[in-house]
Amino acid sequence: MRLTVLVLAVMLVLSQLALSYGQGESLTVRVFDISGSPRGGIELRLSNSTFTRMFETTAQGVAEFRLIAPGVYNLSAIVDGVEVAQATVSFPAQTQVNLTLMVQNVEVLVYDLDGRPASGVAIELRSENGPVIRRGSTDPNGKISIRDLPFSNLSKVGPYRVLGKLGDVAVLNTSIIVSPQVSEYRLTAEIVRVGVNILDYRGGAVNVTLRLSSEALNFSTSLAAGRTYSIPSSRIAGPYIIEASKRYSPQTPEILLLKETALLERSQNLTYVLDLSDIVVVVKDDAGSAVRGLRVVIESEKLGVLGSSTTNTGGEVTFSAIPFSEGRPGAGIYRISVSKGGIQLSAMDVNLVPGSERVTVTVNRVETLFYIQNPRGQPLPNATLTLLDPITRRVYTATSDAEGRATLHLIQGVHQYSVSYMGVEVASGEMNTTETRVLIQATKVDIEFRVRVRDWAGNILRDARISIVWRGQELQGERQDDGSIQVRVPVAGEVQVNVYLDGTLVERRLVWVSSPMLFEVRIRGVLMGGRLVDVETVSSVVAGVLLALSAASIFILWRRKASRATAS
Repeated sequence: MRLTVLVLAVMLVLSQLALSYGQGESLTVRVFDISGSPRGGIELRLSNSTFTRMFETTAQGVAEFRLIAPGVYNLSAIVDGVEVAQATVSFPAQTQVNLTLMVQNVEVLVYDLDGRPASGVAIELRSENGPVIRRGSTDPNGKISIRDLPFSNLSKVGPYRVLGKLGDVAVLNTSIIVSPQVSEYRLTAEIVRVGVNILDYRGGAVNVTLRLSSEALNFSTSLAAGRTYSIPSSRIAGPYIIEASKRYSPQTPEILLLKETALLERSQNLTYVLDLSDIVVVVKDDAGSAVRGLRVVIESEKLGVLGSSTTNTGGEVTFSAIPFSEGRPGAGIYRISVSKGGIQLSAMDVNLVPGSERVTVTVNRVETLFYIQNPRGQPLPNATLTLLDPITRRVYTATSDAEGRATLHLIQGVHQYSVSYMGVEVASGEMNTTETRVLIQATKVDIEFRVRVRDWAGNILRDARISIVWRGQELQGERQDDGSIQVRVPVAGEVQVNVYLDGTLVERRLVWVSSPMLFEVRIRGVLMGGRLVDVETVSSVVAGVLLALSAASIFILWRRKASRATAS
């Protein structure tokens, strides 16, 4: 019994001594890669059957485990869940340990089938026997760099499967072995570079919409003419369909100009020459003069409307990349229509072939006879008629004959007109010259003008002589039943009205006449006994009469008072 107690006491003392010794030491671990460079940020695990501790190396690749008991430990470095370095440590016999990581910094270089770097390829590396997965995309040099890839010979790693995608299409599927001896892997993807150019029959570039599609991959992409694109090769995509289409106006759908099938197993630039050309349409009238501002529409029986535009000052309009009637794609017979303000002026059917890139369309003018009349329906000779076509900007002029007629040759449609007579505009407005005979009534000519003279009391002075002068010429007048004098002013303007009594000018007025009117002149005075008495004289007579009446009233009142006084 005493012996047992003694043994236990000795063991307790020895354990305390060992613990005291261990607390004064720490385990220092230095981590290096295969090139001997310190590695920071590596996860280390120190463990035994009853103990586990984790530590991440510093930037200098150092880890320090403190306050650990003496014993045998397993030390390992972990990358992506894989043990990439391992050592057995007997502490405190060992207080410093060096670990070399079994990882490799890898560069994967991806090339297309022509040996050129393939950029923009999405790469995935996945260990076939373990959890390691790395992803990235190749740069313009076709390169992707991957750090700290565990060796393939490690447990739970094995070969790496390299999968490369261009968009959603797998263009690379191979495996690599990661080892200390190899850090660069050159891989070839099923990628080719292709460019498509569309030319007209003269070799000029045509602005079209290009589309490349593969039925096998359900793959489709748009291209820009003249540029080169990386696409999956036909080895995995099968035959490609190349389509070129063009929208000739915003209101019409795209028209398919080309549809071809191509096997693209190597990079290449494809050039297609189509039977297209710029077409110039020239519009002239029947006198051979160019007409601007007209709407031109070109359409074919096979492809529909291929354009619409307005003629320039030279009467021309250019339509770009128009298919010829025959060839590729072939449009058939064309109809070219010319209109103005919704009125079709001309249409012709043409067969466009090389050498016929300039087409002249003739618009026939219409001879229009204008009848210009005054308000009473009588012809107005020597009137100047001016028409402006607001669309073609053409100006037409003509002078009416003795019958009030003027003839012009016009392109049908809306025109703005004005009529001048004796230097004054007497009519204006807008007309649609679709008829061959047009009546214009001038409203500011042969204007009925009446003048009547009254005295201050409103009496009509029928004996007054009235002279009406227009442009220095006295107009002949007629006395009307209402006592006025009526004349007809040839054209709107200012007239002078003179009023004479007994040969003496008593009133003069200036009047602007532009429409039928009655003008009354008030003379200062009152007609009395057939004579005009001025206002002052009339006022004196009236004042005298009123004074006499007042005096008489006063006398009568005085007499009455006197009679009453005598009677009383």
